[in-house]
Amino acid sequence: MKRNLILVISIIMAGTFFANSLPAVAGEKTNEATILYITNEGSNTLSIIDGEKYKVIATIPVGKIPHHPWLVPGGRYVFTDNRGENTLSVVDVNTYKLVKTITVGKAPTHMVFTPDGKYAYVANTKDNTTSVIDLAKLEVSATIKTGGGSHDPAITPDGRYVYVTARKPGHVAVIDTSTNKVIKKIPTGGKANGVRMTKDGKFVWVGNTKAGTVSVINTAKNKVVATIKSGAGTHNIRFSPDGKYAYVGNMKDGNHAVINTATYKVVARIPTGKGANITYFHPDGNTIYFSLNKTNEIPVVDAKTNKVIKRIPIGEGGTHNLAFIDGGKYLYATSWFGEYILVIDTRKNKVIKKIPAKFSNGIKIKGATPATGRG
Repeated sequence: MKRNLILVISIIMAGTFFANSLPAVAGEKTNEATILYITNEGSNTLSIIDGEKYKVIATIPVGKIPHHPWLVPGGRYVFTDNRGENTLSVVDVNTYKLVKTITVGKAPTHMVFTPDGKYAYVANTKDNTTSVIDLAKLEVSATIKTGGGSHDPAITPDGRYVYVTARKPGHVAVIDTSTNKVIKKIPTGGKANGVRMTKDGKFVWVGNTKAGTVSVINTAKNKVVATIKSGAGTHNIRFSPDGKYAYVGNMKDGNHAVINTATYKVVARIPTGKGANITYFHPDGNTIYFSLNKTNEIPVVDAKTNKVIKRIPIGEGGTHNLAFIDGGKYLYATSWFGEYILVIDTRKNKVIKKIPAKFSNGIKIKGATPATGRG
């Protein structure tokens, strides 16, 4: 009897040891608000990471050169847009399994979802098309000619119209979602690239990379109402939380232009760094962090003064996408050339962990709102 009891205790202890040694598996309880999905272009994988523990839960093989992860409305799937093989990979967020591959146009790069959660619009950058995905059937329901180098979409709050930039002609195509027909093409400037719609859907801001300008489109008239000189390599645009300012990355000039959204005047230029890209406001609203594609640091800026207060060294490799977790205590950053994912303690503004990865790129947090291209 005593011998049997010792044997049972030994088995339980061994089981506990091995359970604690194994990586997390599907179904393990974690804080969903800190689960991150990160695409790795260099290894053709999707990493699922427990942000609180700085731990990779799963690594899922997907298509070639997965650019970004995209959370599908309803929370069941995450898509990756595989610009190296013209497909979308569909991954089940609960089982961590690849459940389907959807063929779309050449080099799918960005997408938005309709407010009713029924469709996704995917811009195909090495094509002249935008693919429409039926999210119930997980298949292409329409292919729309939007212009050469179709790149960035944004959707109106009512879901009635999708605006897609087209690089080669330098225009924005306006899609009526009830017919999936282009109803207008609005000329903006050389290499129309990044697009961002105001939260109310009244204006679309377009970064024209070659022209170095920002075009502002009135969506009621589908007409350009302002053209603003931003800087060389104008690309991504983000608005301040109150919507009063637009922050525009000028990749070649190495700065971010701050534009008053009421007057369309540049009120500041922040010397962020080479490859100046996307703007990220800390949840507390006091500081701003910027991704820089070609600079080995992340600048931290005072939101009131637009002055750089810190530059966080990250080692080799620029950054592309950033994401805050745990109320903004930690910042995750992908690194294009450093072969790691960075974890930054924002209270110290210091890198505290580097998770191995190969050409990491896009980030999404579980439970976040699906992409609309607004705000």
